[in-house]
Amino acid sequence: MAISHKPDLERKQRLLFYGELPPNSIHGIAISNQINIKMLESWFMVDIIEEKNKLLEHNKISINKLANVLKNNLIIQVKSIHHKYDYFYLIYSLSTFGSLKTLTAIIIFRFFNRGKVVLHLHRGDFFSRYYQKKINRFLTKLIFRLSHNIIVLSENQKSEFETFFKRPFLVLFNTVESEYETTVAKKQNSRFIYISNYLIDKGIIDLLEVFRKLTNKYPKIALRTYGAFSDKDLKDTILKYESANININGPITGIDKFKELANSDCLILPSWNEGQPMILLEAMSVGTPIISTRVGIIPELLGVDYPYLSIARDRNTLENSIVNYINEANPERISESLKSRFTLFYSHKMHARNLQNIFR
Repeated sequence: MAISHKPDLERKQRLLFYGELPPNSIHGIAISNQINIKMLESWFMVDIIEEKNKLLEHNKISINKLANVLKNNLIIQVKSIHHKYDYFYLIYSLSTFGSLKTLTAIIIFRFFNRGKVVLHLHRGDFFSRYYQKKINRFLTKLIFRLSHNIIVLSENQKSEFETFFKRPFLVLFNTVESEYETTVAKKQNSRFIYISNYLIDKGIIDLLEVFRKLTNKYPKIALRTYGAFSDKDLKDTILKYESANININGPITGIDKFKELANSDCLILPSWNEGQPMILLEAMSVGTPIISTRVGIIPELLGVDYPYLSIARDRNTLENSIVNYINEANPERISESLKSRFTLFYSHKMHARNLQNIFR
């Protein structure tokens, strides 16, 4: 079925979106939201209520966060009164505070509007949060009951959720902002790159410790890191690792990220928890091999037999993965496999088709 991206104002329905977007938020979920909104604008009249949370407030409750939630709830109410929406599309925040925010937004919308609630769950560590507190379980069940459609990241997640919650779920794989046209560059097994915000749970200290140790045995290897700093003390700690082999940089904004990935031999993301990381999809799209952790949707994303997955928070297995890649005899084989997998499952064309099937 051909998918048109041209607006048809006479036939468009109306959609209200609530969530984070670039450039105010620079992370995978915000970028994924932006991609989805651009596609949805081809089929809907889209109104946007943007969440604006500072990275320094990551995993924290603040007066500023609370004020923003109250303000956004008022905007949801006003828009829901003045417009007839066919869909309310929002992102599920898994923390207790985030669940309360999600729940109140849905209740306000449904009180004033008859449109369908489409909830998008981006995390791969859902059940660890779900069982963390009794209030989390109560809020989740209520949120799910009030939502018409719930989107998850993978087929395995869909099967797990449907078995547990006894209701249908929908699957939407992530995709990239744009598909960068490039041939797979010859890999040298020495130029490594990290691109993500500098957060403890992204495994950045694990990576820097392991890499500094490995430079004693492999003096030709090099690591470039890019990201926004979330904490002054963490920033000071990270900058101490700067050396001839380790180059610490700020956000990659304004730099051709896809070119940086294509010219690197391997991307490393040793996260402690993830959903379906955008940066891994971006690396796959240009055929850059990946070293990551066996968390969230990452094993399903890279394939069952992918050889370079380590255990989260385990520096020994991370070190083994890096050493094994340094000694990889045919890195181009990994590159071509990842690029083919991206084209088959995660391309813009496939994403647009799946997104349209959800909002039909």
